[in-house]
Amino acid sequence: MNEVTNSRQASHGGIAVKAGQTWLLWLGFIMVAINLRLIFTTVGPLLSSLHLSFTSTLLVTTLPLVLLSVFSITGVKLRQRYGEERTLFFALLLLVMGCALRAYGEAMLLLGTAIGCMGIAVMNVIMPALARKRFRPQQMGMVMGIYALMLGVGAVIGASGAFPLYQALGADGAAAWQSLGLWAVPALLALIAWLPQLRQQAGGGQVVMAGSAPRVNVYRQRVAWSITLFFGLQVLNLYVFLGWMPTMFISGGATPEKAAWLFSASQLSLMVGGFLVPMLASRANDQRGYIALTIVLCLLGTLGIFYAPPETALFWALLLGFGQGAGPGLGTYLFIARSASGESAAQISAMAQSLGYLIAGLGPLLVGYLWRLTADWQPTILMLAGLLVVELLVCLPAGRNTRI
Repeated sequence: MNEVTNSRQASHGGIAVKAGQTWLLWLGFIMVAINLRLIFTTVGPLLSSLHLSFTSTLLVTTLPLVLLSVFSITGVKLRQRYGEERTLFFALLLLVMGCALRAYGEAMLLLGTAIGCMGIAVMNVIMPALARKRFRPQQMGMVMGIYALMLGVGAVIGASGAFPLYQALGADGAAAWQSLGLWAVPALLALIAWLPQLRQQAGGGQVVMAGSAPRVNVYRQRVAWSITLFFGLQVLNLYVFLGWMPTMFISGGATPEKAAWLFSASQLSLMVGGFLVPMLASRANDQRGYIALTIVLCLLGTLGIFYAPPETALFWALLLGFGQGAGPGLGTYLFIARSASGESAAQISAMAQSLGYLIAGLGPLLVGYLWRLTADWQPTILMLAGLLVVELLVCLPAGRNTRI
């Protein structure tokens, strides 16, 4: 009985995986996903304690998005040459190194963030292609829902753990830097968990299936552009609040502890939205309703946290967090749902993330300058609300039942 079970294999998108090794794949997949947001959510709660210059503050909130854009194409090239498994391993090495460097002061914070984001940019592109390659097609909704859930788990761990870790280390200037460096530990654990996957063939990046469609230029596809804009504008909204939400609440009269708590609550709701919406969307052939719902929730939450009474801040933070989790999670699912092959999934992913993160990078940059010029969050809130209205008008085609 055991011999039959252990020898049984399932073809997952073109690569055979022993049933007894499935749990190792899941463990590695989950550990990698958890680490994809930690480097971002651990800085915001400590901005006031790091005493960064204005230039460094802008760089640490904007540079990651620029790098996620620039190095997305690199992820495609590395995948084609080395396969998903080995490329992920090298990217995790960069993340471990980048997180560790942040412990050594302002200059190393910028350098470490840059190195870590290079690794994350590659992993962002690889993970959807890996999912399509290593899991069954009927599992895609569940796989991408769990992927988005683990992104949220990582965001919650970082957002809720950054300030308490800082306090546990002494709550002084040195403690802030030390706490940032310690986030290399979960990245190292993910690296160790991924080691068993290196046994997969290096050339597994491109799997040629019988009857597969010829290569398509995704940049000429309207649906691909719609997915790109949806992903980019959702990430813009998300990363503005990842960097600035605690500061917004503090400016509104909240204590640093309450601001960190509200930020953590929004990330908890983000985790739920990121899990549920891709799961539900995968059961439908047309995802336009889910796209509209996601954008509307973000719009209401964005307006609510600024204009609603302060005592209702938790409700709006939860609403905004749910929409922010649903957006990138649904966008990532669309990379697969709108693709006809693993190769087209990687191309759509690279396009959406290279251009999308470039669009998103403008958000924290504009917010930083608006705040410096006006010392008022209202222009930022109105800008974000306007972009969400535009998004609702132009991004619905991403949900149409078609494949590239």
